[in-house]
Amino acid sequence: MSIHFSTSFLLHSIDAWEQDRKERFNLEALTESFHESVPALDFIDWKITAVERGYAETMLPLIPNSSNQYIAHQGPLMLLAAEYTGGLALTSLFHLVPIIGFWPSVDDNAGYMWGVKASIKWLTPSCHNLTCKAKIEKEKWEGLAKRFASSNKIVVTIPVKMYNGEKLVAVADFTYWVQDLNGLKRNAFDVEKIDLLYEHKTKTTAKLIVGLRALEQEKPVEQRRFDDPYAFMLAGKHGITLARRFSIATPQLQNMIVARTQHLDENVLQFSQGKTKFNVVNIGAGYDSRFWRMNIEKAMIYDLDLPIMLNERRRIFDYSKKSSIHNVEIDLEVKSIDKTLFEIPNFDYRLPTFYIWEGGSMYFKEEFIDTIMTSLSKLMHRGCSLWLDFVTEDLIRCCTGIKEAKDFITNIRKMGEPFINGYNDIGYLTEKYNFTVETSTHSGSVLEITEEIYQHYRFCILKAK
Repeated sequence: MSIHFSTSFLLHSIDAWEQDRKERFNLEALTESFHESVPALDFIDWKITAVERGYAETMLPLIPNSSNQYIAHQGPLMLLAAEYTGGLALTSLFHLVPIIGFWPSVDDNAGYMWGVKASIKWLTPSCHNLTCKAKIEKEKWEGLAKRFASSNKIVVTIPVKMYNGEKLVAVADFTYWVQDLNGLKRNAFDVEKIDLLYEHKTKTTAKLIVGLRALEQEKPVEQRRFDDPYAFMLAGKHGITLARRFSIATPQLQNMIVARTQHLDENVLQFSQGKTKFNVVNIGAGYDSRFWRMNIEKAMIYDLDLPIMLNERRRIFDYSKKSSIHNVEIDLEVKSIDKTLFEIPNFDYRLPTFYIWEGGSMYFKEEFIDTIMTSLSKLMHRGCSLWLDFVTEDLIRCCTGIKEAKDFITNIRKMGEPFINGYNDIGYLTEKYNFTVETSTHSGSVLEITEEIYQHYRFCILKAK
């Protein structure tokens, strides 16, 4: 049920602020979150010391890690501390809204915030602990909050003053850009109009996964559990850094992606045996390179994804060498898979078809899961298979009792790509959509690892009854 309070009430109600403070502004926990997301802030021991509506205060201590050769604060570090102070003041106006990167989100009620421009004037050397103060005038609060609530872009400049005690040592102006996810998604299917930051967000999870594949390629050839010569170039520095960051909190993650890659590779090859012609429909292709690195000549491959991701694939791969691979534009939240495929002149659904939904089921609400699975049930006949990976409901609910599992869920939600859907028993889907389970296993079984966390990431092959 949606609850609708007036913006003015939320901004000025003591009770509303106390609720917001309790849920978003536990200063110790929030400081720790900032340290995790921006390790440089941890290195310089930056702390959040106060947040009120339209106001934030932080402290940058004068310590060896934050000082320059004159044992004063290093100038750009003052700018760094001040930037996040202004961002906190702005965040305080958006009641209960998680800002991606620092607060976990579970739906589209989240905001993206980036710095656009900054100017700073240093007045005197900062030779003591630096207090950064950002204050937004009350008369601006409601306009900013209403604009955000309407999913419109906000570009606003916030002044930040920096003090040693009562002594003013620097002043800065920071311009921020902020918008909620619903607004960012408006033009997701239009490559000409898609928001630059939504494009970045769309690619980030795909970069993480290919980065984890790339880490396997760092091993000596004889130790690799699969070969993906495309992975390093697909991941780039961005993807590999993401993979390393996520692996700190959840070191089992790379093994899980290895298990997924091995299991799917083996099942595609097994499906291809004895067939003279068949289809592969790859739902949400991302940066997948499977059908470029594997020699499966008998298949017609249909890679389904948003136009922006397919443009990336066209930019990277040489399609003149693989005429059997076709890019198919789709927004899974808007259009059904069956209607999309039937619009392709050369798609023959009567052929044996191997459907792949890899790394997708965790991100969708039940209504979209229903649309996707209903569509697949219309397409699949006895000659078809569906490879599906999923996580357990216990993982989604953070009740596994496993720290690394909980840390992963928190981190993926902070990244703005929350896992929201899981199944302790895949039988729920098979009964509802008239499938049978041909095989079902978990990532630990594939790799012969008994650690419990691996049981919460599973793979199955479904068949039409």
